[in-house]
Amino acid sequence: MDIDTLNGLIKCPLFQGIHRDVIVDLMHSVRYRVMRYGKGEIFAIEGDACLHIDIVVQGEMVAKVVSPSGRVMRMNLHHSGNMLAPAFLYATHNVYPVTVEATRESFILRLMPEDLEALFSVEPRLYMNFIKVLSNIVSFLTKRVSMLSMSVRERLCFFLFEEMQRQGTTDVVLTQSRQEIADSFGVQKFSLQRCMNELKQEGIIDYTGKNVRIIKPDNLT
Repeated sequence: MDIDTLNGLIKCPLFQGIHRDVIVDLMHSVRYRVMRYGKGEIFAIEGDACLHIDIVVQGEMVAKVVSPSGRVMRMNLHHSGNMLAPAFLYATHNVYPVTVEATRESFILRLMPEDLEALFSVEPRLYMNFIKVLSNIVSFLTKRVSMLSMSVRERLCFFLFEEMQRQGTTDVVLTQSRQEIADSFGVQKFSLQRCMNELKQEGIIDYTGKNVRIIKPDNLT
């Protein structure tokens, strides 16, 4: 196993709390392969069967939903260490609910379900970590569904408040472009920008580029 693949697995929540040497030994006991995807290459299309455990070990993949009208809603961005659709592997209707595309050169480690189950029997911590991964996905999707019922302004306030908490500061640095944030909200970029301008005019936030200062945090909730 090369060092980049190992580092990707170390970041993966499936292997949380497991020493790197143990990870190497575990992976040597099962079959796996590493696949390369170039920038813009499609990994999975909405409706494709989900038959494997796939882990991003290098690069970046975006999960998105495309409506019949062509509108794109960006659901999630997967970095090194992220698992792709693990909650659907054992589902009765085990198909990808989204389209997954490489945003830059990416490498995916693939495990067969029976090999994952073999690892569970050898290392019980993997089983518990897998349950935690699934629980976090449910939590994430619940938040996403809640956001869909909000106005664009409410979604923006919710997003900024979460970023403020995550970064631990009222001086938030956005890691995504305006277009990427708008896609994650399922709205047009100009709608997002209009709401940002409104919050700025009301003195709730101030911003320059990707730097956003939260002046009145209580007004975001």
